[in-house]
Amino acid sequence: MKLLQGLAAAVYTATNQDGSINLDAIAPHAELLAKAGVKGVFISGSTGESLSFTKEERMAVAEAWCAAASSHDLLSIVHVGSPCQLEAIEMAEAASNADVIAAMAPPFITPSSLDDLCSFLSPIASAAGSRPFMFYDNPGRTHVDFRPELAIEAIKQAIPNFAGVKLTRSDLEATEAALDACGEDAQLFFACDEMLLFALQLGVDAAIGASYNHSASLFRRMLDAHTAGDMAAATAEHDRAVIMIDVLYEHGIIQSGKSLMSLLGIDCGPTRAPLAPLSPEAHAELNNAMAALGLPDMSSKPS
Repeated sequence: MKLLQGLAAAVYTATNQDGSINLDAIAPHAELLAKAGVKGVFISGSTGESLSFTKEERMAVAEAWCAAASSHDLLSIVHVGSPCQLEAIEMAEAASNADVIAAMAPPFITPSSLDDLCSFLSPIASAAGSRPFMFYDNPGRTHVDFRPELAIEAIKQAIPNFAGVKLTRSDLEATEAALDACGEDAQLFFACDEMLLFALQLGVDAAIGASYNHSASLFRRMLDAHTAGDMAAATAEHDRAVIMIDVLYEHGIIQSGKSLMSLLGIDCGPTRAPLAPLSPEAHAELNNAMAALGLPDMSSKPS
């Protein structure tokens, strides 16, 4: 099963200066992504600071994003993962206009076995009804680190509507094993932006990442060059991506990304605690470093 081919942006949750959610920023953000050739959106993931928002806020954001995505032919993937299974089920049921429902393993009180993981995820996937379900594998955030190929095989058996995995790992051996486990029944979405070129060489054809919010054109050129067999061009874009992401991490990957969106005319507002917003000095340093790389870059996809 192929949910999409190409790039899906792990979108930011826009806020006003007082920290409240800003739904008005969503429509122009979706339009920007569609014009740049992005194919989907991953809503309320780690980039969207999901667990820093209430259940009610997340449901409102999901509803607005799904409506905006639909109007621009973007695949909408709503992440409903939560430490509380009942809340995740409620969010899955509420996201009736989502194309795909996703959930991570529960952080804090974590499953000790694959059976426990599947028991946690199965009712959430059932709440999605006939829609596809995606497992969000992010051990760096959840501290749940089962071998991904074993998790995929177990989830395949337990969840009839399982359709994919968002793999947030830099381990290429694990990526290859996960690809094999997905087979023809599910799709792997690679979620380590700075290593996308290596994943493409393994056979990955879809990716979810924060960088695609503000620099999708760079990665789209990488994809196109790889498809055309032009590895020199693909490697040149890869090298720029690595430098860019190093700069973003230096200032805080989420804060920096939200800051860059303002250069594209999208006000995503400040991050929520415990993430502190960028200082004016850090904002200026970031802008100067990005300008030297010719970024951000969301030039329209050629027709």
